[in-house]
Amino acid sequence: MRIVECLAPVLGQWQGVHRQRLLPTDEFVASDATASVTVTAREFVSLAYTWSDGDAPQEGLLLLSGGSGQEGVSAVWVDSWHSSPAWMLFAGSVGEDSVVRLTGSYAAPEGPDWGWWQIFVAPVEGGGGRMTMLNLVPGEAPYEAVEAVYDHRV
Repeated sequence: MRIVECLAPVLGQWQGVHRQRLLPTDEFVASDATASVTVTAREFVSLAYTWSDGDAPQEGLLLLSGGSGQEGVSAVWVDSWHSSPAWMLFAGSVGEDSVVRLTGSYAAPEGPDWGWWQIFVAPVEGGGGRMTMLNLVPGEAPYEAVEAVYDHRV
């Protein structure tokens, strides 16, 4: 399934909640969130989103391509808190369940690269979408670092 078809139910302007934590032992911290999901240049989907770290507003963009007739899905991701000032590249696939699964990695200050192991983007039953991000510390199991649920159309 093409990325445009897969994410068609999520297209539009949304509000919701962004939750994140740094380490798996930390509690999640929630903030209000928005998302704008659009088709870009006919074959791409862009997911621009906002959230807050305390009083500091944050924003991000995930640009996705691929699906049917191509080798999987690819994406570029930027986020003012998570990836700034560099972007991250991801590769993945669209599952039979219409969930986009992406994997990538980033350089750690010391030692091997850490994995921003997976980003899942999926429509939510009843309307809206969910973006879940797992972090992978070398030698540890992946853990959920971010969950954003956009379930109120603006």
